[in-house]
Amino acid sequence: MCRGIARRLAPLVMVVAVLAGCTGEPAPTTTPLTFEPYTPTATPTPEPDPDEATVPPERPDLSQVDAETAEALAVYFLQLYPYVYATGDLTDWRALSHPECIFCASVIGNVEKMHAAGNHSEGGLVAVGEVEALQATDHAWLLQFSMVQEPSATLNSTGDVVEDFPERKTYDVDMALDSSTGRFLVLEVTPHVRST
Repeated sequence: MCRGIARRLAPLVMVVAVLAGCTGEPAPTTTPLTFEPYTPTATPTPEPDPDEATVPPERPDLSQVDAETAEALAVYFLQLYPYVYATGDLTDWRALSHPECIFCASVIGNVEKMHAAGNHSEGGLVAVGEVEALQATDHAWLLQFSMVQEPSATLNSTGDVVEDFPERKTYDVDMALDSSTGRFLVLEVTPHVRST
């Protein structure tokens, strides 16, 4: 009986096969798979974080002559201290220094000498405590505050330590400002190392 069914289905299978070959559509082709050669990517070496002292502190609005501006100037000026030693950029330090300021001129001379020798400072960031400003005369302001300076080091052009200052120091600072030109200039800074 199975042979009879097979004989009856044979012509039908032939017709289907012929019709399948006459559809006019091209026989499907297979595209050979291609593989790109694997090239391992190197993990980039992370860049070292820049010394924070090389980032300039944010300059406050110094256009007014009042106690609030005097206090902001005191904080900003002392935050410039590690920045000028790290970068040699004395632009704002000079602009805010009174011609008669001995401390200001001393810093300018030291920074210029350091950078002329190919050296620079790292670290030494400062944190200024609460500032008390007192207007002593029409154009003279006196300020008192505390300041903490982090450890620092002087490095040469190849990164070797030339001089090391490993201790954190706390200072009591007296500052005098002059406003006779219509804006504040730092007339003097006197830091006193606080005994521990």
